[in-house]
Amino acid sequence: MKNLQLLLASVALASACSMTPAIASFGYEDASSLNAETLNTVSKSLENKININTANADELTALPGIGQKKAEGIIEYRKLNGEFKTVDELVNVKGIGVKMVAKISDMVKV
Repeated sequence: MKNLQLLLASVALASACSMTPAIASFGYEDASSLNAETLNTVSKSLENKININTANADELTALPGIGQKKAEGIIEYRKLNGEFKTVDELVNVKGIGVKMVAKISDMVKV
């Protein structure tokens, strides 16, 4: 039983450590204060988000307000400037403003 508890604690700690940047993006500063249910919710939410650094045009056009031209603009921006470091950098893409980024920020990740 003690070995199982140690194993579960190790897995939880490893998950929390690897998810710290993602958890911070959800407004939590420290993963150690989160319970397993919250960590699971954050993890599932991240799995469903579109990665703006790897998404193709079809995936990007699934986002509200992102048509073919804006999707191509995102891809072109990546080619010219490298990967996005934050979702907020989308405002640097022609045709995408602060309101658009706010609208899709919960649906995308870097």
